[in-house]
Amino acid sequence: MRGFRVYQFIFVFTFLSHNICCQRNTNQIDNVTLVELMAEEDIQLLDVRTEKEFKDGAIEGAVNIDFWDPDFERKVLSTLNKRLTTVVYCAAGGRSEMAFKLLSKKGFKILYDLQGGYERYTN
Repeated sequence: MRGFRVYQFIFVFTFLSHNICCQRNTNQIDNVTLVELMAEEDIQLLDVRTEKEFKDGAIEGAVNIDFWDPDFERKVLSTLNKRLTTVVYCAAGGRSEMAFKLLSKKGFKILYDLQGGYERYTN
């Protein structure tokens, strides 16, 4: 019985340690999964880069709303549907992670952050 408790403790400790250490952004999506998702359902793509970055290249169908725009929150809430699957991306992942957190708080139901951003998507 004592051996069982040791294994039980190890399992619980490992599980909790992993969840505490690895909670950075649990709703990340990779390129392959994004392409599959785009083929399967109607999704919203939110590009939070600057207008210049967006004009230099973007994922087809993406809506561009600059994360640094003072009206970012208002524009997102008036443009996107909170109930649709939404994928947020930027150049490499920093701005999209901040946007992801904001959109989560604003009630977006199915939300993903593209790992590595547009740079990884195009490579």
